[in-house]
Amino acid sequence: MENNNSLYQGMGKAAIGVAKSLGPKRGVNLNQFQNLNNTISSSGVTTPSNNPAGQFNIKSLGAKTTDYGGSTNYEKFHPGLDIANKIGTNVPAFTGGVVVEETLGKKQGDKGFGNTVVIKDDQGNLHRYSHLSKSYVKIGDRVKPGQVFSQIGNTGSTYSNSGGTGSHLDYRIKDAYGKYVNPYKFVKYS
Repeated sequence: MENNNSLYQGMGKAAIGVAKSLGPKRGVNLNQFQNLNNTISSSGVTTPSNNPAGQFNIKSLGAKTTDYGGSTNYEKFHPGLDIANKIGTNVPAFTGGVVVEETLGKKQGDKGFGNTVVIKDDQGNLHRYSHLSKSYVKIGDRVKPGQVFSQIGNTGSTYSNSGGTGSHLDYRIKDAYGKYVNPYKFVKYS
């Protein structure tokens, strides 16, 4: 393999290691690795936004109240994760992408998911964040992994079995074919 360090100028150690291991002879697009470096530098996330192995750790966001596959008062099979915390807790994007849908103006007790933001990642997966109290983005905005774009709320059909406000984040993903995806392909809770 050619040892031309100018090819790797400006890239972080992680990106250089991957790029060098694959090498230019395998048709590697070094711009992909520069983008990886930019993602690492700007967001603190250690993998690119289009890599599901990023496993953004959401434990710091709050208490997991309903797991993927669990049940709720409204669903026998819950195809997402519910993370409870107080109203106004900042919500970061778990992956990068473009805001493609936004529903605002909902209050607690309204039917459905309440205030919602949907972010489409580069693979066409739709990441839906629901029951929000606020949104800082609009349709067409591009968000980066880790970027705070909304706040946890209790809008829509929320409830608490323990007497609280019911404020939580409902996080669900659908793939480009409309099928639910296990969120643990994109996040972890540990």
